[in-house]
Amino acid sequence: MAKGIFKFIKESIPKLGSSDPLWVVNEQEPTFKTVEMGTKGPELVLLHGLFGALSNWDTVQPLMADYSKPIALSFPLLTAHRSEVKVKSLALYTEYFVRNRGFAPVSLCGNSLGGHVALRLYFAAPELVDCLILTATSGLYEHSVDSLPVRPGREFVEEHMAKVFFNEKFITEEAVGEIVKILEDRGRVLNLIHAARSAKKDNLKDLLGQIKCPTLLLWGEDDQVTTMEVAEMFHKLIPNSQLVTIPKCGHAPMIEHPEWFAGQVKAFLQKHSRHAASMK
Repeated sequence: MAKGIFKFIKESIPKLGSSDPLWVVNEQEPTFKTVEMGTKGPELVLLHGLFGALSNWDTVQPLMADYSKPIALSFPLLTAHRSEVKVKSLALYTEYFVRNRGFAPVSLCGNSLGGHVALRLYFAAPELVDCLILTATSGLYEHSVDSLPVRPGREFVEEHMAKVFFNEKFITEEAVGEIVKILEDRGRVLNLIHAARSAKKDNLKDLLGQIKCPTLLLWGEDDQVTTMEVAEMFHKLIPNSQLVTIPKCGHAPMIEHPEWFAGQVKAFLQKHSRHAASMK
C-alpha cells in the first residue's frame, strides 16, 4: 500500500515544483494526528493555519458531525524536518493522508495556511478533491506572514491574536500562554518562519483560474490578516466560487462563529458535493 502511495506522491512533486520532503526521500510513511467525528455523510478534512492546532476546530467540528465525518488533521509544523513544513510539502503530506485513508474524492476545509495547502493539493491532484471550503486563506496576500520575529515573545503573541480575533473574549491568558510556550523553543520558531516564508513566496494568482471543483469562500468582514480585499480577489479569480461573509469576525470564522460556519458548509455540500446523497 505505502509503495503505491509513494508512486503518486513522487508524481505530484514536479507538478508542485517542490523539492522532496525528507519523509519522501526516505520513503518513510509519515505519522498523522487527527481528531475524527461523525458517523454519516461525506468525509471532510479540516486543515488549520500557521499558528493553529487541532483545537481550532473544537467548537465547530461537533456541529459538522451532524451531517458529515469531519476529520481535523494536525500539521507537523513544530516537530518536522524543515523540508517538511513548507506549503508544498504540507500538500504532499495531506495527499498521502487522503490516499492512505481512501477518502478521495474528499472535501477539504482549510483556514489560512490550511486553505493554501488545500489549494496546492488540488493543483497537484485535482481528482482527489470533491469540494474546497477556504476561509481566510493565504496564497495571494497575507499581512502577517512576513512579521514573525526571530524571537517572538508575549507582546508579539498578543498583537498577533488581536489581529486574528474581532472579539477580544477569544484572547485569553491561557491561549496567549500556550503560544508563548510553544515559541520559547528556537527550533519551533525557525520551522514556523520557514513555513511562513514559503507561503509568502507561493502566490497562486495565476493558477486560481484552473480550479474546476465547487469552491466556497467563508470570510470574516473584519479580518485584518487576509482582508476582504483578498477575499474578493479569490472570488474573482476562482471560477464559479461562492463568497459568504460575516460581520464582527476576524481571521478565524470557525472559532468566532461556529454555528454560522457549520451551517454554510452544510448548505454548500448539500448543493455541490458528489456525496450529497449520504447527508440525507
